[in-house]
Amino acid sequence: MNKNIILKRFHVGRYPINGYLLADAKTHIGAFIDPGGFSGLIEKYINDHNINLRYLLFTHGHWDHIEGLEDFTKKYSVMCCAGPGELRAASKILHGGETIELGTLPVKTISVPGHTSGHVAFLAHNCLFTGDCLFNGSLGFTNGHNNARMQKNHIHDNLLCLPDHTLVFPAHGPISTIADEKNNNPFLQKN
Repeated sequence: MNKNIILKRFHVGRYPINGYLLADAKTHIGAFIDPGGFSGLIEKYINDHNINLRYLLFTHGHWDHIEGLEDFTKKYSVMCCAGPGELRAASKILHGGETIELGTLPVKTISVPGHTSGHVAFLAHNCLFTGDCLFNGSLGFTNGHNNARMQKNHIHDNLLCLPDHTLVFPAHGPISTIADEKNNNPFLQKN
């Protein structure tokens, strides 16, 4: 893990997902990735670490990833960022390739459609936040064969090309690495 990053995983929402608080350790400017819920533990962590929460980053717009939107926006003045068609409340639409600056911490967006049409992942140094497109040893469901093929192609072309030591932070399940997924994920093996 990079010492210039503040990173904390929270289990959030009625159908718990992994939501991640990410911030620049120098400036304490931060974002919450996949705000599927809000809690006093999140508020306490933000306060205890003097984090200036400026962004809500959505990998996609399924209800379990956006359930905390209203609570976050009541407490914090944040910009909501999501892929096209994913979130009506989005103030910034992400197509992949954009960089969101959290102080001195750049967060790159990567387009990974398939699970949903506007699904994106976020890369900050060696930390990759994959939402529901890539899990430890699995992939997120897709609606139909064409979407499944598209998702796998985007994962191969845009995620598996990252360095092997890149940490994979999915919205469900445990953390992994690009090397583990490349070598062991049965859904990503080339026949």
